[in-house]
Amino acid sequence: MTSLTDNLKVYESAIFALSKEPDILLHKHTAVLALARAGSLDFALSEYMRLGLNRVRHHEDIMSLHGRLYKDLYLSHQGKKAIELARLSAEKYENAYKDSGGFYSGINAASMALLGGVPCEMVEMRARRLLKALPVIEDVDREVYFIEASRAEAYFLLGEMDKAYASLKNAINFDPLNFTAHASTLKQLAMITKARNIDVKWLSEFSPPRAIHFAGHIFGREGEVEEVPVLSEDTINHIAQRVTELIQVNDIGFGFGALAAGSDIVIAECLLEEGGELHVVLPVDRARFSAASIKPYGASWQKRFESCLENASSITEWDGLKQWPDHMLQDRASLMAMGGAIRHSEALAVNAGQLVIWDKKKGKHGTAYDAQLWQESERPQYILPYTWIRNAQSHGAQASKYKYQTLLTRPGMDEPLEFDTLIDGIKAALDFRQETPRIMQALSLRLQGDPIAEPPTSINLFAELPGTICVNELAANYISLHHNRDFSVSFMGLSQQNLRVFALQERG
Repeated sequence: MTSLTDNLKVYESAIFALSKEPDILLHKHTAVLALARAGSLDFALSEYMRLGLNRVRHHEDIMSLHGRLYKDLYLSHQGKKAIELARLSAEKYENAYKDSGGFYSGINAASMALLGGVPCEMVEMRARRLLKALPVIEDVDREVYFIEASRAEAYFLLGEMDKAYASLKNAINFDPLNFTAHASTLKQLAMITKARNIDVKWLSEFSPPRAIHFAGHIFGREGEVEEVPVLSEDTINHIAQRVTELIQVNDIGFGFGALAAGSDIVIAECLLEEGGELHVVLPVDRARFSAASIKPYGASWQKRFESCLENASSITEWDGLKQWPDHMLQDRASLMAMGGAIRHSEALAVNAGQLVIWDKKKGKHGTAYDAQLWQESERPQYILPYTWIRNAQSHGAQASKYKYQTLLTRPGMDEPLEFDTLIDGIKAALDFRQETPRIMQALSLRLQGDPIAEPPTSINLFAELPGTICVNELAANYISLHHNRDFSVSFMGLSQQNLRVFALQERG
């Protein structure tokens, strides 16, 4: 499985390789494709042009990538602008097909022509042209998925739905874990159904698994007072069985969260057992986290914690602020995990969810706070009721000495401007951009005193990106959770501190 984090790492690695070998086309193509897969479309298009890929000929992958970028931008626009982008995409794909004869560019030239309002006769001509050119599967030993997916799309364009279903099923059966490719195919077919105002119910059968944020209560601690007993192994196994059922029924394949003793670890174990990807986000370094949130609950939880870390696809540890346990650090880690799940699901064209083991009591921090925040986003939530007695103070969290800060930096400022809320900072940045469109704004959400979350004052490799509002990763996650309907965020590159920076855009 390829995650959003993986795609960002691929981009960063490709840019580093280009710093050593600046003329290698493979590195350039890899960098731009990774950005496209991560959903950072405007930045990907600017990189495509900056790296000179628009001048390349006789290379289907590179020429088709130009069409893909316009196609993905089409999905984020409406009306005349969307039609214009579809026609640009069809033009770039058709150029690639005429240059190379490749089936990937050929099928996209047909589909994007439909979306750009080209007459049906020409669309069907391109689809039949592609069907004649596609090889028989028995005659090839590679690219089977893309051949069958292209065949399915061509039949789809021609309205031959039984043949389209059979070809799509063959494609996915051949490469069942290539969720990035599945998402790309399904996006394409969904665009066609929307353009033709038809409902093809079997498409949902092939959707990639969704990503979730997970959280839950810590179970009783060893030596706990009698009225707060340690849960028995049978009870924990029963909880695990229920979690597994939720994972299977809701097609969950990626999980983002912490690993405190009890619920977190049980969910993580179940996800790994089902073949999913685990992305761990710890509020502090693992040693400090373990000392307060794992070891007091028994040696067995420590072993399970270490096993989950060993099998995790990624691990994020915050090592700037030292106080732990702490409510604000816990909330920050949750926000990072929620944002990761949301952006990962968006990259696969599915809706992110949350899985919580929760007693449904409201609260200002911890599991209750995470669950309430997610409910406000109106995304799917899967609740396994926690019906056992628990000690509300078992985590030992202290009153936080930290607070969130929103800082806005602009070139020429001696000191950043500070705002009460992130949305106030966004509004100010938008106003400044209108007044001085050639100046880059840099917006940062951070915890007071955090040394690793300085405002992203500039971007490595790009001295200035005029008219852009840059945000740091914490702000990007906050926007994805709370303001997703009004704003989008997409990966841009790395700051001077080697931290990831995202672009903020108003949705049209």
